[in-house]
Amino acid sequence: MRRILVALDGSPLSETAIPFARALAVGARCELILFSVWETLPEEVETVGPVHARVLSDHGVRYFRAYLHNIALALQREGLLVSTEVRAGHPAYEIMLAVSEMDADLLAMASHGRRGVTQRRRGSVADKVLRGSTVPVLIVGPRGLERWPPQEVSLRSILVPLDGSSESETAMPVASQIARAAGSRITHVRVVPSVLPPFELGLPETYPPDVDRQLAKRARVYLNRVKDRQPDLVESAVVERGFPAQVLMQTIERQQPDLVVMASRSRFAGGRWALGSVADEVIEGPAPVVLVHPAVGA
Repeated sequence: MRRILVALDGSPLSETAIPFARALAVGARCELILFSVWETLPEEVETVGPVHARVLSDHGVRYFRAYLHNIALALQREGLLVSTEVRAGHPAYEIMLAVSEMDADLLAMASHGRRGVTQRRRGSVADKVLRGSTVPVLIVGPRGLERWPPQEVSLRSILVPLDGSSESETAMPVASQIARAAGSRITHVRVVPSVLPPFELGLPETYPPDVDRQLAKRARVYLNRVKDRQPDLVESAVVERGFPAQVLMQTIERQQPDLVVMASRSRFAGGRWALGSVADEVIEGPAPVVLVHPAVGA
């Protein structure tokens, strides 16, 4: 890992991504690129005219340069290699373009939260970037710093959810890279859905009574096999049973990992974009999450 791009919009919430990016940069001895975008909108040009819109954009870019300069100075005093970049345009597009042009290995950013009263996506910059990023994205949700003061953030433990598919395993190389850089220990977890929900009143005559136990046993065999690939990094493997998103959230609350690394699958359904129900839920939790699209991890 050579470069981490940290997207900042000037808000205190966006800055919650900095401690986690800093922790990774210290371990990997890589460069932090602090990046901001002054948003320019076509309707703004139509409203105030192109000349005035350009003046506003220039003022905005200068403001962000000063803002990032102050943050960079504080990080440089800690011995980190830090650079800054400010652009004007559409934030999500400019962020993804910068990741490509600057050859960043990881993108770090905060999310303002993904659920409103209607339980629909807000179409935020983070949503767009998570769907389109060509590199893994370290996303810090609104609860991301509730466990530590910013200066005490560490990445000693990593939780990697696996579902037995090759797609979910694309998160493993990313988790391993982070673990080696940060000196972390990895726990693999697999949630086995029950064949029938616990509130069923009766079972079909052909239903094998021990089918759930057999599925759990196969899951343990699978996790042990995966664990054996990297015995120096993987500390434990856990099998849970129940509804995947719900049980995984409970596992994160109970184990309190410093980081979750998982694969996600963007899809369009029901008139809205989704990362996948499990990833959507985990982003709302207390641990920062590195999301890896299968095409990225391949």
